[in-house]
Amino acid sequence: MNTQAPIKVNAATKERIRYVAALTNTSQADVVDRAVMEYAARHAEEIDEGMQRARAALASGDAAVAAYLLDEPLEDVQRVAGSQSQS
Repeated sequence: MNTQAPIKVNAATKERIRYVAALTNTSQADVVDRAVMEYAARHAEEIDEGMQRARAALASGDAAVAAYLLDEPLEDVQRVAGSQSQS
């Protein structure tokens, strides 16, 4: 799939991307693609941990999902929701 969509970066980052692309005779999109691939490879363990947390929240019901997405303790979400159930 080769669709393009704009991404928002600050002006300094945009300039670095532009310079790197010019100096390496490649496109700005290729610079960003490579940077994301390298980041994912370097941070694979952190990404895996995040996926494990997300899976645990999904398996624990609606309140746990809300707590995960809101970055709030499950007990607080359950209290506000008026329910102590897991879903």
